[in-house]
Amino acid sequence: MPFAEFVLYCKIMENYHHIWLEWAKMLHRWGFSQLSYLFLSEFSGLSILFAQGVYLLEPFLPAKEARENIRALGALLEDDLSHEYFLNLLEKEGRLVRE
Repeated sequence: MPFAEFVLYCKIMENYHHIWLEWAKMLHRWGFSQLSYLFLSEFSGLSILFAQGVYLLEPFLPAKEARENIRALGALLEDDLSHEYFLNLLEKEGRLVRE
């Protein structure tokens, strides 16, 4: 990947990190972090398909915040690095809660 494309990629993905962190915290609070981790890790082969389905929902959502969350979910599902980052967030939040 050329440097300019890598920088652009990083800039786009960093916009969603705050959303993913909030999701990880919320999933831990509600007790769904392990289930989410299992689902994301076991169905990672289908994540591109899930991402496309998520992107199809975006035009039908009225709120700007909802559309941003849908884009963040799509980015999480379609990109392997983002996927791994979120799985690491889930693990990290789980360790913080247990300590």
